[in-house]
Amino acid sequence: MRTTSLLGFTVLSLAACGGGEAGPDADDGSVNCAVETTADTFVAPLDKMGTDGKLSFRLLSATPAPPARYDNEWTLQITQLANGVAGAPVTGATITVSPFMPKHGHGSPKDAVITELSTAGEYKLTPVYLSMPGLWETTINVTTASGSDSAIFRFCIPSG
Repeated sequence: MRTTSLLGFTVLSLAACGGGEAGPDADDGSVNCAVETTADTFVAPLDKMGTDGKLSFRLLSATPAPPARYDNEWTLQITQLANGVAGAPVTGATITVSPFMPKHGHGSPKDAVITELSTAGEYKLTPVYLSMPGLWETTINVTTASGSDSAIFRFCIPSG
């Protein structure tokens, strides 16, 4: 009969999400966002062109600002994109929000609820749950009647 040590599992689990590498995550588990070179600088609004060039994504606001650990609320504006120019607002879209920590290989334990707002093309995303310090890549996938597109917002969440 084989038994598994709960202590061994806990140590391995903590090691998988701990620091231990040079760079933004220090050996003590703290995160130094000042040296994170792939994160977006938070400014509102923050514009992103969709990866397929079909849609424009504008992060209008974040509460808290800049995004922080745990629950965040984002207001996003999505518009059609033609020849690099934002056009008509996208309404009635199906949107998924997927926060992911590339360095640790895991996502968020909470799903965001998407609410279409009264202003055409604007959506509230809550909670965008960022459970721990480090770099988070939050992918916004949008599907409309005319197709789909996505954008990635990258924010470093500092320790403490």
